Amino acid sequence: MRFFDRLKNGWELAKISLRTINENRELLLFPVFSTISLILILATFFGGTYFLVGDSIENIMENESVSNIFAYGMIFIYYLINFFIVVFFNSALIHCAMKYFEGKPTSLGDGIQFAISRIGKIFSWAIVSATVGTILQVISESGKIGEFIAMFIGAAWSILTFFVVPILIYEDKSVFDSIKSSTNMMKEKWGESLAGNVSFSLIMILGLIGAVGIGFLLGYIHPIVGLAVGFIAAILVFTIISAAKTVFVAAVYNHVKERPIGDFDGEMLDSVFMQKA
Repeated sequence: MRFFDRLKNGWELAKISLRTINENRELLLFPVFSTISLILILATFFGGTYFLVGDSIENIMENESVSNIFAYGMIFIYYLINFFIVVFFNSALIHCAMKYFEGKPTSLGDGIQFAISRIGKIFSWAIVSATVGTILQVISESGKIGEFIAMFIGAAWSILTFFVVPILIYEDKSVFDSIKSSTNMMKEKWGESLAGNVSFSLIMILGLIGAVGIGFLLGYIHPIVGLAVGFIAAILVFTIISAAKTVFVAAVYNHVKERPIGDFDGEMLDSVFMQKA
């Protein structure tokens, strides 16, 4: 199957993911809580370090009064907080999606309770992810070539760890065994490129363009109203796509394990992945 055929099927799967979210709008609260938690915790984090390193990761690296060890330590903590919060709420969302695929009732509390029961594994994965993120940051600081290498490694890491979260929270495996299982699953089953991710990215871009357009038009009425509405619309787009993408991951994982996949089509799920030659 050609790439554009896979892309078309990926688009259809993205729409199914969005429809699943529309039928279970409570699931949108997980990325909302994730975003709010990140804002509140990281605002406190930077508020406590503002006078030392400034208000951004870039300032941490550029501040000459800060040692490299301290700077990279701050970056590691920044990534650790980010990954832990995101993975925690993604785990809760995946659990609710799994129950929905099986036709079982689910709720926000079910997802949160499940994520809490897996908090040790979630934290372990956050540590590994933060370590990789910090290493990539170090590599990218070495110049243009370093930036390219970091971008390439980062993309490969994202693909090979595609299944890590569901493997980690549902199977009796360590973090590194989960990474190995995810890597083998990607290599043996489908290969190295995901057209489904491209489809979600395209929908995200279209949604953000629409959000900016709405904000721009309302800006003629009142600049502050236009800015506020555009910002809220952009956050809403990000929230919906983030939730739909997590549902997609849950469906693909269940398909691999030959478990219920709800409204998703198994052959279509297979088609969005490129077979290795």
